[in-house]
Amino acid sequence: MKRLILPVMLLAGAFGCDRSSPEARIRKAFEACIQAVEAGDAGTATADLSPRFEGPEGMDRPMARMFLVGMLSRQKVGVTVLAQKMEVVDREAVQTVDLLFTGREGNSLLPGESSRRAFRVRWEVRDGKWLIREVQDLQGGP
Repeated sequence: MKRLILPVMLLAGAFGCDRSSPEARIRKAFEACIQAVEAGDAGTATADLSPRFEGPEGMDRPMARMFLVGMLSRQKVGVTVLAQKMEVVDREAVQTVDLLFTGREGNSLLPGESSRRAFRVRWEVRDGKWLIREVQDLQGGP
């Protein structure tokens, strides 16, 4: 289940024309990514990663997309947000999230495994959109 940490890294960026608060835009992007991951849509889930994206173990943007495509082709993933907090300063934000991942293979109706994980997600504004710049697994796992 440790390989399910990537979905949290793949949160989609909010729309640049949205006039809501930065916190609301990031939360909206976070929810859009969760929906894309649960739908098995790796392209949408990775579309708004920063070009400078950094993930665990040196993962960059293309590696993140390839990993997610492979994982979602084998397994259906569920994501439940247990807690989150955010701090926004100018054009950067840090979001700390506590998530429960569930995974099931094939046509199984019930999850085969679950994992509770905490992450620190660093966001940046590029061309009016909030994009994920970096993700850290707070448990230190791969």
